[in-house]
Amino acid sequence: MAISVHTLTMCVLAVDAKVKALQEQIEVAEDPEISHLEEELLSYSKAKMELKRLYIEEQKTSKNLLPYEDILE
Repeated sequence: MAISVHTLTMCVLAVDAKVKALQEQIEVAEDPEISHLEEELLSYSKAKMELKRLYIEEQKTSKNLLPYEDILE
């Protein structure tokens, strides 16, 4: 399965934003909510790692892609 570089970049940005939002929610969550939020954070964190790997692989063959860290700023 192949997706475009543009779609991959948008996925990286969207998942990163969701990870940050979940981290913020966990900081202020009540005890009963934390378990659910932590499970969701784990799922998104795994997706973020996989997207990072895919992005870095794509970066090796594409000369005009920003470094991974730069797109997250």
